Amino acid sequence: MKFDQIPGFKAAYLMNGNEMRKVAGEDIKVDLKKLADFLAENYRIGKDEAEKLDMGDLLGFAMILDDLGIAFMGNYVVFVDALKTNWNKVLEAFQEVLA
Repeated sequence: MKFDQIPGFKAAYLMNGNEMRKVAGEDIKVDLKKLADFLAENYRIGKDEAEKLDMGDLLGFAMILDDLGIAFMGNYVVFVDALKTNWNKVLEAFQEVLA
């Protein structure tokens, strides 16, 4: 499965530092630099909390902003329609792309 086969798929971006580059789908109309900074900060917080709680390594996370679903894993950021997606399919797509 590729990202574009996810129900409600909007776009996939590759994150490198604080820059994001679209690899599939439509342009997302947000400030990509601010979003990259926000995602990186949340990843750092999640990683620290996972270590404190002895949960193992943090692989990524998902969040919803209004009706936009955002999943971040392995330097990929996937945007979906949060109401139309199947989050299991999002995870399957990440597994295939990151394997």
